[in-house]
Amino acid sequence: MRESTGRRIRRGRDEWQRLIAEQADSDLTQAAFCAARGISIGSLQNWKRRLASNAPAESWLELGTLAERGASGWDIELDLGDGVCLRLRRC
Repeated sequence: MRESTGRRIRRGRDEWQRLIAEQADSDLTQAAFCAARGISIGSLQNWKRRLASNAPAESWLELGTLAERGASGWDIELDLGDGVCLRLRRC
């Protein structure tokens, strides 16, 4: 869905996904594709990175059953990047 405010066009996630796929399937460079569509190359590259980082994992990682460890409690630590760490503990 597009919202037009003056000359600026706001494109949604689905439209950016479609534009990125069109550019990849074309024989045009990113710069030539953007010039032909009247979009910013910076916006295309930003959305390409954003959508790639939100892509679902290719496969599941089986962690097993925590009870199999033989202890009544457990500790889980998830490093989420950018200095953020999530720690869970069951005593």
